[in-house]
Amino acid sequence: MIRLLSLTTLLFLFSIAHLSAQKKEMTSASVMGSVMVSTDGESVFYNMGGPGIKFTKDKLSIGFNMLPSLRFFKDDPRPLVTPLLGAGLIIGYKRFIIGMPVYYLAAKTTWIISGGVGVKLGK
Repeated sequence: MIRLLSLTTLLFLFSIAHLSAQKKEMTSASVMGSVMVSTDGESVFYNMGGPGIKFTKDKLSIGFNMLPSLRFFKDDPRPLVTPLLGAGLIIGYKRFIIGMPVYYLAAKTTWIISGGVGVKLGK
């Protein structure tokens, strides 16, 4: 999990450095959706990309999304599948995305950081 977090952070920093090193061109912001599967090592999350904002430069995009999700985790007495809302950074190249959603579990007063891959929907 720590390796995935480190890799995602490095990719994000590299992307920012690459974008700032290029000639000054117009970048755009738009609404995006996504479908992603992520994990924290114990649970599996199916993320249905919700509202968010992304910044695009050529085929690379960086965005922050709210992620309505389904959590698959055996946790008695709770059911196997529970809905929850996450938020996180999503880095996309062409139609593929790497994401780092974060969830808050109120029942356990804890934060869950997960990482995953998916596909972008829309432009």
